[in-house]
This record gives sequence, C-alpha cells and structure tokens, in this order.
Amino acid sequence: MASASMASRASLAGAFPARLSARPRRASRGGASGASRVRLAPRAAVDPERDTILVTGCKERVAQCAVDQLAKNERSAGTTVKVCLPPSCYVGVKNPLNAMAKDLLYPDRPMIDCLSALDAVECVDQSDVAYANVLASATGIIIANEYAPDVLEETKAVLAAVAAGKCPNLKRLVLLSHIGVCRRDVDPWKFMNRKTKVGTGVIGVEAKDGGAPLDKWFEAENLVRVAAGDVPIADDGSVPNGAGENLVNAAELKPGALTYTIVRVGDLRGNGPTSVTYGDAMLTLVDNAFDVRMQDIEMEEGDQFEGFTKRLSTAVVMNRMLTSTQNRVLNKTFSLISTGPVDRERRKGWDVAKGRSPPPLTDTVVDEEIAPKEEEQGEVEGAPAPVPT
Repeated sequence: MASASMASRASLAGAFPARLSARPRRASRGGASGASRVRLAPRAAVDPERDTILVTGCKERVAQCAVDQLAKNERSAGTTVKVCLPPSCYVGVKNPLNAMAKDLLYPDRPMIDCLSALDAVECVDQSDVAYANVLASATGIIIANEYAPDVLEETKAVLAAVAAGKCPNLKRLVLLSHIGVCRRDVDPWKFMNRKTKVGTGVIGVEAKDGGAPLDKWFEAENLVRVAAGDVPIADDGSVPNGAGENLVNAAELKPGALTYTIVRVGDLRGNGPTSVTYGDAMLTLVDNAFDVRMQDIEMEEGDQFEGFTKRLSTAVVMNRMLTSTQNRVLNKTFSLISTGPVDRERRKGWDVAKGRSPPPLTDTVVDEEIAPKEEEQGEVEGAPAPVPT
C-alpha cells in the first residue's frame, strides 16, 4: 500500500544524489548565441512572508510530489503549504489480518506524518471547521487530483468558495487536466471517453456514472476559465471571441484578479520518488523503468501530443506555473508529455526500487519549454506578471 511504504522515507522525494544531468539544448530555442531568447525574470511570484498555497488531491502521488517540491524549490521554500485531505484519511479501519484486534489502523497516517515533516507544510482535514480559515488565507491553489471525477468535484468546491467570497486572497489557480479533451471525437480519445457505470453488480451499492473522463476534465477547465473572467473554449478547442486577449498586457489585469494555468498531461506513469509502493511487482518495474528512461519533457500550448507523463515532472511543471512571474503562463493551457529515452550516461546509477531516483526537472528546463519557439521569437514578450502586495 502506498501510505505504508512511505513511512520508511523521511520525505517523499527521498535523498536524491547530488548528480544532475544536463538536458540537451534545442537548436530552435535561441540558436548558438541564445541572444534572441527570452530571459525570464529570476524573482518568484511566491513570497514566503505573504503567501499560502493549498494543494488538493494529496492522497495521490502527483499532489504529494508537488507538496514535496514546493517545500524544497528555492522559489517556494519556506512558503506555507496546506495539504488538503478528505476526512477518510483520518478514519480508522479494522485490522484485516486480525479480526480479534480492538485497535483501529490508520492507513494514511504514515503519509500524513511524511508530508507534515516537510518544512512549512501542514495537513488539513477538509471537513474540519478550520478549513474555512485555510481557504481564507490561500493566495494560490494547485488542484492536482489525478482522477477526472475528483478533479471536477474539487474544482466546483473551490470555485464555489471563491464565488461566496471565502477566498478573498486567492490570486493564482493551477489545474491538472488531460491531453485529448479537445479531441474527444477521434480515437484513442473517443474510446477513452466512453461512458461507463461504476458499482454495477456490487450488493448494496448504487451504480453511478464513472465514464466520460475527458468530458469531466473539459468541464473543470471551462469552470476555471469562467471564474477567472475568461471565455470558455469550444469542444474542439477553438477560442471564441478572443478569449485570453485581456491578458496581452499585464497592466490590463485588475488588481487582485484571479488568474489560472491549466496543465494537460498524458496518462500518468512513474511514481516519482515513491516508486516501490505498490504490490503489483510488474507495474512497479515498468514505472521504475519509465522514471529512469523518460527524464525529459515537451510542452506546447493547447491540446497536443499523445503519450505518457511522469508524475514527478507533472508536479514540477505545475509548481513552476505557480511561481513563474511571466505573463505568458497566465490564463494559458499547456500540454505536457515526458520524452526519452535519455542517453545511457544519464540512466546510469539510478535504481528507483532502491531509492535512487533521477532528480526532478529544474525550473530552467520548464522555462525553456514555455519560451517562444523559433517562429515566435519576433513577437514581443509580455510584461512580468504583477505580484500582489
């Protein structure tokens, strides 16, 4: 079980070796001299003295990796991070191996202890009355639930709180979505989006809708766009009425306006730093190999690519969307996949099953991916995003 294995680690990311591998620079990203490349502002949009970041979906590994990296990245270290957990994480269960045992087991306690041990990180029960105070203090939210129904439910809950004035300080929202939401009429996305029922044939359980995941991700995306004052996109991904044009100049942003970034990923693979958490040995071996071989990423705006995305890379990119000061990430939607395999030298020495994971992506790598491509370099870069005071 994931939470049981995590107990043996001091942190989710473990102790990464000091070895970092340089990623080959693309020729299209500024040429030999790099003189025409866009220089991103070195300062961060996150201030440890001012900001509080909420991360949802923390029973799952993308969110756990996001929390871990927020606590360790130089642009966000020391910032208060609230780990939002459902009440089920605090509910005890009977010992399945000892029917006579009176003491309850708390399967998620090791995970809670592991996350709480990180600097400036606090776990919060979303059913607790204190959760209202957490929402009120939030300046940034990362919705990192991995499953479409959970993403939609969490998005609705967060935006309902925003509409009710319960998040007066919220400035930034980063949403995890899925590649293919604008290609639902063609395979393989059409097959993936088929409608199904969950709970059929289970005694005492009423079957409910569990399919059409791309529909749910797409709905969550548009809910976020509308909440930020943007225009929802059409089913095919087209942008009616110039949605997002209000963000061409940072000066046009209203003070305190909510901005968003949506990160669409492929099917999630790799367990990041918690790669030995599952009883399925074959799945673990496959995911371990994926973590080692697929260390690079590719990003484009819109609904692009087919493939898989590494969980740890997803977490790093979502965090960077939150800490970036560049206007080009505001009210934008990016697709992200992992690429590889990397060369043999970069694969040497890593064995995720033994706790030796490749290091996470650096912010520089992410910045290079969202920088203008060669054909865009003649365009004027937007002003840095305004930092709330």
